[in-house]
Amino acid sequence: MAAKPAAWQRGLVASASPLGVPTLVDGGSLAYRTVRATDDPNRFELGAIGHGPQGQRVAERLVREIQSWDRDHREDRARIEVYPAGTPDDQLPAGRIIDRPHTRVTIAWP
Repeated sequence: MAAKPAAWQRGLVASASPLGVPTLVDGGSLAYRTVRATDDPNRFELGAIGHGPQGQRVAERLVREIQSWDRDHREDRARIEVYPAGTPDDQLPAGRIIDRPHTRVTIAWP
């Protein structure tokens, strides 16, 4: 979900980023990731805020996903590689392929 800082300033959302924040949508409800400061200025805590009839349930599900990432995937890094357009598929590494006019981008996640 993308929101402008003005939406945060008006209290419409608890997290705002023009690039977006992770959001989980389920039917007529949604939950989005929030960030809260801690006593350590170099650390923060992630959480979720839900909206809609099942907002609390969707927020709890998003929190479980955040906890799973923290426990099982925090150190994982995406591998992004760029190849010339026209590079045959069999010469590309496994992963998602994004074809651009002059390049082929591959993205793999452990």
